[in-house]
Amino acid sequence: MTDETAVLALLRAQMDAWAAGDGTAFAATFTPDADFVSVIGERVQGRTELATVMQEGFDGFMKGTRMAEPDTTTLRFPLPNVAVLVTVGDRPMPPGVAAPPEARSVQTRVALRQQGMWLFTSFQNTRISQFPQ
Repeated sequence: MTDETAVLALLRAQMDAWAAGDGTAFAATFTPDADFVSVIGERVQGRTELATVMQEGFDGFMKGTRMAEPDTTTLRFPLPNVAVLVTVGDRPMPPGVAAPPEARSVQTRVALRQQGMWLFTSFQNTRISQFPQ
């Protein structure tokens, strides 16, 4: 498996964990010391806290939602063991429900390859918006 394929498979594992409503599986795509910043600016530190926070969301306001397929995906490797993955797409919604135009965001993930395995170590989600006129 190429590094590109492995990092994209990690993204797919994240999407599958979200669809399953599994906070532990979602957090398992991250390093133990990961930093996660949500679209509302909430900062979560570490895999353990992330599993808890995500499960609370999956059991509550995110129940039944799915991560949308990204409209664009950019992947680069600034160092052999570091990947930067930038995706643009709609916010997670229930199946069959279209996201409103204001629900688009850019997600930036940094992945590390350690002992032959890729994991995300940083995640930042930023809603796309217009400057006030």
